[in-house]
Amino acid sequence: MHVNGTRLRELRLARQWSQEQLAALSGLNLRTIQRLESGAKISTESLRALAAVFEVPAGSLLLGEPAPSQPALQAMREGVLRGLEFRGTTPRADFWWFALAVAMLLALAQLLAEAVGPLPLQLASLLVLLPWLAACTRRLRDAGFNPWWQLISLAPVGGILVLLYLLTYPTRASEPLAAPPA
Repeated sequence: MHVNGTRLRELRLARQWSQEQLAALSGLNLRTIQRLESGAKISTESLRALAAVFEVPAGSLLLGEPAPSQPALQAMREGVLRGLEFRGTTPRADFWWFALAVAMLLALAQLLAEAVGPLPLQLASLLVLLPWLAACTRRLRDAGFNPWWQLISLAPVGGILVLLYLLTYPTRASEPLAAPPA
């Protein structure tokens, strides 16, 4: 695990602490603080000590943590790009970010429909129909269900709820292939 030295330094300077003060507060050696601020590897114990001193989650001090909006926008973009692809799988989080993008698009179309008539909502509904079906197909496959389960949404009220419930299942772990008999 490599610590984000820049973030560590920013947190220390925001509190107007010297490296010596941080070392004393965290119970770490001054040389360790200097190494960590230069981006060195960090032990679990040192990470926990620094996280406790700064009152932040330990993971936020590590390198490689993406910005919170980055995975969401990337998942929405991926859902649009794979809009007509019915093969493969889509992880649960990516699917729900795409579902949020679809809901926002339909909400915007509804607002436009109130101002200019029903055409924007009808066009938006047609626009998202196939990408939505493709995303549901990939998500159901990822959860270990047959994609034909989407047909249950045709049942009044309860069918939609059942489909939404099935879409919340976690990714099914793939079973290891059995060894051929000797």
